[in-house]
Amino acid sequence: MKGPKNVFLEGPRPCGPWLAGTRALQLGFLAAWCSLGGARLCAQVDYSPDPAVIEKGKTLFMQQCSSCHALASDGFGPPLGGVTTLLGQERLLAWVRDPAKIVDSGDVRANALFRRYKLIMPTFAHLAPAEVSSILAFIHAQSAAQGLKPFVVDPNASAPPRLVPPVAKSGLVVEMEDYAQIPLLPGRTAYKGITLLRPDPREAGVLFVDELMGLLYRVKERSPAVFLDLRGIFPDFMCDPGVASGLGSFALHPDFVRNGIFYTTHSELRHGQPVVNATDIPADVPPYETPPLEYVLTEWRLTDPAATTFAGTHREVLRFVAPTTGHGAQEIAFAPVTDRNDLDYGKLYLGLGDGGSINLKRHDMAGHPRTFLGAILRIDPAGTNGANGHYGIPADNPFAASTDPTIRKEIWAYGFRNAHRLSWDYTRGRRMIAVDIGESNLEEVNLVERGGAYGWGVGHLEGIAHIDAKIDPKVVRAATAEELAPYVAPFAQYDHHDGSSITGGYVYHGPLAALRGKYVFGDMVNGRLFYLNLDAGLTDHTIHELNVVRDGAVTSLKALAHVDRAHLRIGYDERTGDLFVLTKGDGRIRRVTAAYER
Repeated sequence: MKGPKNVFLEGPRPCGPWLAGTRALQLGFLAAWCSLGGARLCAQVDYSPDPAVIEKGKTLFMQQCSSCHALASDGFGPPLGGVTTLLGQERLLAWVRDPAKIVDSGDVRANALFRRYKLIMPTFAHLAPAEVSSILAFIHAQSAAQGLKPFVVDPNASAPPRLVPPVAKSGLVVEMEDYAQIPLLPGRTAYKGITLLRPDPREAGVLFVDELMGLLYRVKERSPAVFLDLRGIFPDFMCDPGVASGLGSFALHPDFVRNGIFYTTHSELRHGQPVVNATDIPADVPPYETPPLEYVLTEWRLTDPAATTFAGTHREVLRFVAPTTGHGAQEIAFAPVTDRNDLDYGKLYLGLGDGGSINLKRHDMAGHPRTFLGAILRIDPAGTNGANGHYGIPADNPFAASTDPTIRKEIWAYGFRNAHRLSWDYTRGRRMIAVDIGESNLEEVNLVERGGAYGWGVGHLEGIAHIDAKIDPKVVRAATAEELAPYVAPFAQYDHHDGSSITGGYVYHGPLAALRGKYVFGDMVNGRLFYLNLDAGLTDHTIHELNVVRDGAVTSLKALAHVDRAHLRIGYDERTGDLFVLTKGDGRIRRVTAAYER
């Protein structure tokens, strides 16, 4: 596939808040050009030809739209090229301000797009009309330059049928309190915020929380203080598009109390220099409208292991290259092993996404043991037999003994689109759990097996559904038994009738009896909380909803955070048994205080 010329990324290399992605404007535009007037052309609209206005629109497009939209390529939302020849400017402005209203009106085309992408943007009324007009001017100019036509969608296409059972209603209720407020940094959007919480093992009840914009906070007695600021350390640090780039994850060494060692992943804009210490992009990858990003794994060492702000040294461990801005390094984690004789002690797991390869129509780039794309890695940060000598490959890794030079021996399991939130439950054997965010149909909870293949990429599987990535990855059918046979099936899954983007959690073993033994997780977009009963025989695959109550009334996280997209994450302190709920939009950490049947 040969892509269009990447006109809008030519010129000086952008820096700072580049690609501050939000699905708000993105999915507003996907609806925006679905007019009540159908295919009415608007060539009569005069979009500004002023280069300064177009340049401003280019910047805003990158900041607000490009994490989910390109001009000519399908992605999380449809391509936006040609939008200005389909709808008038007033209608586009109205869509940006209240897209749900247009969908609710019954507009045929808008609802066809909603059935395809299964998301409606939140309102984006804070953008001034002049800012939206500059974005439209940029789109209009680029559409003319590249000869782009409006995206075609079948208005008669029906919603896909359910392939898995719906989430089960339950009477289980949780109550939560506001626990801590993380500062809302200048330049922040709802898509750039807190994403991961881990306890500080040096002091009971103290937490570490990361902020995508580059800060690692230490929260003591509900008060956050900056522990580490990456922004001044890495000149090419990128916290945009803001969905998953930036300071994406961190993990504390099992002996952190004594050695002060921890690890982070962050993203950087790629300059085009060769990358030889991790994985690189194949030479035949088609061009895409966002550039590749590099995700960097860094080791940090405190000079004083008891320090409450970072002072010490750091070193680069490896770099992972994603061919687009999507689905990079989502999480790093150590298994909760403190026995130095255990083979898992000190081994670091990395959950890596498919790099947006599906949007390149290159399913072959992910889902096999010859690439890091779509894999969970397991490395020894203290070793030296890795590709660059900065890390080791454990001898008990599933491919460690392979004589095939193309096999990536760092891989523990593969075939994920966007595996993250790695957690373990050792109460009944040794269970590793990872969720996988789906393309547009199914969300997965997986029990991760050593050497397991999970079907995304070359397997053409999204959960138990089959996709044809070369034709249209948004359309699925039930996979046959033969298609499913080579792969490990998800332990549980829900479809996009119940949510849009899974976020993983933890098996709870704290003081709240009603939650004990349950794997608690949720959906990032609508903020619903779910749980699974992980019995001894792993016989119960039913996902149940966990209800939220405040002041005696059932409510929702979106209502508590006063947002229309929850940006939900789950945190857990295994020492205290405290379960936390994080919402990016308001920078709030909430603690679950009660759980009971209602």
